[in-house]
Amino acid sequence: MNKIVVHGNDGSISKGHSSDFTPMIPYFHLATLEEPADSVKFWLENLKAVFIVMDFDGDPLHKDSHDFKKAPFLGRHIVVNFRDGEKFYGISELSHRDSTGFYIFPGDPDSNTIRAYVLRSAIASVDIAN
Repeated sequence: MNKIVVHGNDGSISKGHSSDFTPMIPYFHLATLEEPADSVKFWLENLKAVFIVMDFDGDPLHKDSHDFKKAPFLGRHIVVNFRDGEKFYGISELSHRDSTGFYIFPGDPDSNTIRAYVLRSAIASVDIAN
């Protein structure tokens, strides 16, 4: 089961495990850390992003690097500018414009995020990073 951190359009954050997350289906279930015996249904249309992480706590002292020279993946170096002002620096092969979202891999090899699925409805712009 994947460790997932769900960011809602409303600013909410939920952490838990999911075995059925896929962008091909408009919803998935999350067994939250607060209620691991139950699952909560999340609809993609209500989300900003779904982060697949190594650890739920991460390293609060770690500051993500925006230097793509150490990036572990090939692809387009981008900056996702979310509508709420947050930025995510990563690498992606951007999918078709009519899709719901796309996967992005962190540019920082020491990031706690393995990959993230970002929803186009939550994005203000995507810039090509240098």
